[in-house]
Amino acid sequence: MSSKSIHPSTMTGIKRLAKKIKATQGLSHSASLDNASVAAGYQNFRHAQKAPPGLTPPAAITPAYRLFLTAYWRNREAGTTGRETLTITLAAPWADLLTRAEIKSARGIENFIPEGPDHLSKRSIVDSQSNAREAVCHAARTLQFVAATRLRPSSGYSRAYPKGNVDNHVPGQDHACVWFDQGKRYLIADEPYEAAANHRRQERATWCRVNGYTELQSSWPGMHNPFGGTRLYLISNTTKGVPLEPLTKALGQLPMPYSASDWKGESAPRFPYFVSPGAIEEDSKARVSQKAAKSRLPDGKPATLEYTQTLVGPRRRPNGRMPIETHKEVGRLLKGVLVTIYYRKGAYNRVNAVRSDLDEWTMREYDRSALPDNEFFDLYYHEQGNSPRKVTAGQAQDCVANLRQVEEILTKHYPDSAPLRRLIKLLRGGAKAIEAWAQA
Repeated sequence: MSSKSIHPSTMTGIKRLAKKIKATQGLSHSASLDNASVAAGYQNFRHAQKAPPGLTPPAAITPAYRLFLTAYWRNREAGTTGRETLTITLAAPWADLLTRAEIKSARGIENFIPEGPDHLSKRSIVDSQSNAREAVCHAARTLQFVAATRLRPSSGYSRAYPKGNVDNHVPGQDHACVWFDQGKRYLIADEPYEAAANHRRQERATWCRVNGYTELQSSWPGMHNPFGGTRLYLISNTTKGVPLEPLTKALGQLPMPYSASDWKGESAPRFPYFVSPGAIEEDSKARVSQKAAKSRLPDGKPATLEYTQTLVGPRRRPNGRMPIETHKEVGRLLKGVLVTIYYRKGAYNRVNAVRSDLDEWTMREYDRSALPDNEFFDLYYHEQGNSPRKVTAGQAQDCVANLRQVEEILTKHYPDSAPLRRLIKLLRGGAKAIEAWAQA
């Protein structure tokens, strides 16, 4: 029986299913517990632990979708690096809740980028493990708010304020952001520190009365810094704004906000980069497409060959072999680019994916007698050099030229096929991202 069809109803059943998931899917212990809890109808294992015995899980009413939130960190003084990944569950996929453009307008996740249908990753490298956890938990709290209210972040900030003037702000507002619903009605989510809000309570009430607004405090602490003293207030025009009562009721049913001080995520080495199950599945479907499987070389041989990659499964590569010296040249070009674009994740991830695939292909093309381990390991990895925080126009031009040269080399030595076309697409996407970085 598939673990997907099992829906445990007790804590013992959740733990039993978690062991099965860990054994069959290779996930960490905490991730397996979260997955088993989702199967039981909870948002995660922590949510299941806090639920009263015999209570029907709230998440059982609606389907739960797993989402990974990742931040990479690097402590320069200590010389340490790592990755922090938190798994949360939502009532809908992130792409149904927010567009890519709206992510940029949502405080807490504005610096996160989509890495797959079930993964959002922080764009920049954080300077410490604790700050990486804080960033991930802030993003998780924002997504909790979005999933509960189904509101969307507004880039038209002033539209929520009296007479469309942001200067008519709420007395003592702090960490405020603006949201709208499907009817294009707006509200202000204000998160001042509780003591400050209490001090100006009368002023805020007067402001609402004069301007025709309603203010309600949410029993759910909020998104910004709920464990440091901030509290969430929803404020909207009484006649034209978003009705507040349904929202405060929905927020009141949420579990406690995610907290970095009570970290329930995965802490792992920075490399290799985390790839979510959804991204792997998408990539696998694209690679093993019907068209790729049927493509042939002029002599009738298949254009691609299948191989199995550890922890990933079946994949395909071009039916060809590039000379070792050419691999060395391509590796030199890619490593030079990767050092330069280290701090531009959008470009780095694309080029790094090319490097990773070529490293795999090389291992399939040559055995140890032709390519000893010490030479193989240095072909595409172990780059050295200082990485600039921002590239100059000249550095960007050099990187783009190197990527184009890599494309020419690969096209010359490998047959046209879906795996090769994927690498070319990544190289071109990386080049565009580098050019955009230089112009920013």
